[in-house]
Amino acid sequence: MRQMVGKILKAYGAAVTLCQGVEEYAVFAFFQPVRSKSWQYLEGNYSPLGEIPRGQFVYIGPVEPAAQAGDTVRVDGKAYLLRRSELVRDGNGPVYCWGMCVEKGGEDNWGRQS
Repeated sequence: MRQMVGKILKAYGAAVTLCQGVEEYAVFAFFQPVRSKSWQYLEGNYSPLGEIPRGQFVYIGPVEPAAQAGDTVRVDGKAYLLRRSELVRDGNGPVYCWGMCVEKGGEDNWGRQS
């Protein structure tokens, strides 16, 4: 499953840079904003991972290197702070890394009620 997800990320994901301290990694990942139109589908339906505040960006990337809270994701010349990340697993181990980001230098409404 992990190899299949890796192939999907490489074929359909965007080229992004994952910065972990002084290390930088070129990876393929899905990186999408959670916009108001998509937000209506989330209202009142919270996943086991909790509520997703508005103005956030979803990161779905490879297991290695696994993105961690506090890392920076650079996409199209903009930098985003990874606020939360988790490895998503199946019965055989980690399959991909899921995370939520906010744009660096922008209004950080992480944790604010929407």
